[in-house]
Amino acid sequence: MRSGRVAVAAVLATLVLSLAPGAYASTLTVQLDPSTQVAKLTSASTTHLTLDYPANSTLSSLLEGYNSSSSLSGSFNSTSQGLRDFRGQLRDGAGENVSVTNMTVAYSYTARANSTALSVEKQTDITAWVSGAFKVSNGTVTADLGWRSFYVSGALNLDLEGHQVDVNLAGSAITQSVLGRGAGPDMLAGMFAGGGLWTRPTLNFSSLNSPLSTWARSYDPLTNTTTFSKTVAGNSTFSASSSSGGNAYSLTMTADPSASISTKGYAQATDNSLVFSKVPFYLSPLLLAAVVAAVAIAAAAAVYFARRPKQGATTTDLNPEPAR
Repeated sequence: MRSGRVAVAAVLATLVLSLAPGAYASTLTVQLDPSTQVAKLTSASTTHLTLDYPANSTLSSLLEGYNSSSSLSGSFNSTSQGLRDFRGQLRDGAGENVSVTNMTVAYSYTARANSTALSVEKQTDITAWVSGAFKVSNGTVTADLGWRSFYVSGALNLDLEGHQVDVNLAGSAITQSVLGRGAGPDMLAGMFAGGGLWTRPTLNFSSLNSPLSTWARSYDPLTNTTTFSKTVAGNSTFSASSSSGGNAYSLTMTADPSASISTKGYAQATDNSLVFSKVPFYLSPLLLAAVVAAVAIAAAAAVYFARRPKQGATTTDLNPEPAR
């Protein structure tokens, strides 16, 4: 049992959850290290929003030709309010022991507008170190991954380079992208702030909430990798509409929920947890290497003996003497 624990402790487990592999991709990567019992969570949440408006509207005159971008970042420790808010969202899907010790956040957006539409692409990258997910019982190491399907339900206000920024809600992404463009932000808030899309979270991995035990699983002994996969077919588009002064306006947000998980080491899923164990002998990379080596030696021997002259055979004289 102790040797099995040592083998497990040497495992570096990498989970890759990929939401929306297309233009609106959101990805979540979790690196699990049972030897330190700390998980490194890295998420990149990309959201694309489009605001359509009439060419003769006030918004058109305010936004036509608009082009703006921003990139801000910050680091947070366990005493930061933003980190505590984020930690609370993770705990909704896991036990009270799950905690976040440190977090870095990078926020960026690009906004472009013409006479009839504003296009905003917003991305929030979060790297956080999570503890308390591991449990050792009777020599068996398990990792609680109930928090993999987290979503931040409200605003996540962070101090990024001296700027207070909500890095989550769709409405905040719209208004932040057009700040300084006259009455544009106020007009948009007046038209859409009462709707559900305005407060829809962009840090949203809730489509990964089905138990890991229901995901397809395979193990590759050559790379010592266990793979869990899940695909949610289809494309989701959220929209809202408004009218003002006889003009119609619409706001859309698109998501494409698909996901896959790969784990370094031999692991099996029980509900929302991974259970690490020693690689079965018949799947051992050392055994596989020995079999491959034996096959190679046998093949080389077969070639050698096939080419070796048979005993008693004579070689034809290429220049025989003429007969007398």
